[in-house]
Amino acid sequence: MGKNKMIKLVDLLEGKKEEKYPPYMYSPVGFGCHVCEYYYMKDDKHYCNNKEYQKYKGTNELVDDKGNQIKDPSKWCSNWFHPKND
Repeated sequence: MGKNKMIKLVDLLEGKKEEKYPPYMYSPVGFGCHVCEYYYMKDDKHYCNNKEYQKYKGTNELVDDKGNQIKDPSKWCSNWFHPKND
């Protein structure tokens, strides 16, 4: 998994801030952009409608930390995640 670190949801809910973590990160467990209200696809690219994500990344495209287009949105998630209402 490299340098990516997982955080516990319980720690977030309890307000623990022991470590700094990025607001957008790799998530190997499948909890990711693909099930988010803000996610959409156009012309085989993955996008995010969330203004805070766009401000943080400088684009509405789902990109990794090197600016590469995300190929699998089920492997990435952010602090701005909001589940889709189906």
